[in-house]
Amino acid sequence: MMPTLQELLTLVPAAGGVFESTCEQPNRSGFLYGGQLLAQALCAAISSSSVEGRRPHALQAAFVQPARCHQPIAYGVVESRDGRSLSSRTVSGRQAGAAVLNCTVSFTGGESGFEHRRGPIESPLPESLPTLSDIARLYGPRVAAHGRGRLSAYAQVDVRPVDPEAHLLIRQGGPECRFWIRAIGPMPDDPAMMPAVIAYLSDYLMVNAALIPHVAEIPNERLFVASINHSVWFHASADPWQWMLYDIVSPWAGHGRALCIGHLHGLDGGMIASVAQEAMVRPLRTSAAGPEGVQQRN
Repeated sequence: MMPTLQELLTLVPAAGGVFESTCEQPNRSGFLYGGQLLAQALCAAISSSSVEGRRPHALQAAFVQPARCHQPIAYGVVESRDGRSLSSRTVSGRQAGAAVLNCTVSFTGGESGFEHRRGPIESPLPESLPTLSDIARLYGPRVAAHGRGRLSAYAQVDVRPVDPEAHLLIRQGGPECRFWIRAIGPMPDDPAMMPAVIAYLSDYLMVNAALIPHVAEIPNERLFVASINHSVWFHASADPWQWMLYDIVSPWAGHGRALCIGHLHGLDGGMIASVAQEAMVRPLRTSAAGPEGVQQRN
């Protein structure tokens, strides 16, 4: 039975103020899904000490190395700063003594000031778009090996691509992609953990925007994709069990890396969060020892 999001985010207090994971979500390469690492680190920062009256507004993380499944991750939290307007926490995720994630979480109580936002993104509503099951029936035989993982989502996630052929890397296009996404299953008991669920969802297929312009160049089955760093800025409180439009562009790729920038919008068009990610994207190298290990986290 697949774990729920509440189970994936649950951390157990351990000695020395450390929090340990209890459940894991493997990605398509067998390592831990990067979105779970982000969400657990945020949960540890929220749980570590009193940030009452303040909510997370930014998370900046660096993936140090792939995290293995079936082995707990210990999250240590340092109270970096508690100022008049902002609090910050530094979180280190370690597995078997080795660092797998380093991140900083910043909290704010909210201040008055100028307000503006980008206008609503034009998109068909999610209920009018085919489900992944429908897409698998329609496009399955045409999907190459490197796109087959996109025919299904994690059990905790519901996805409706706006352009199924680009989403499945069937058709070449511009460096951008859009899909509706929401969490499914039981909601966490603690509403303060909602930003952690948004962080979990923010890592889902973000690098796809960087692959779509290079469909003809992607080697069959031998593509190395690994997230290097990931940042989330939380703009508004939101229920991630409601549909959110993920609008992602990749403004640059080169030297074996790609930059992707995305925005999560609610059904009302309001901006919920902004996300930036840098990833390594290149053909998989082979050597006498065998193929280089795939580190794809999403």
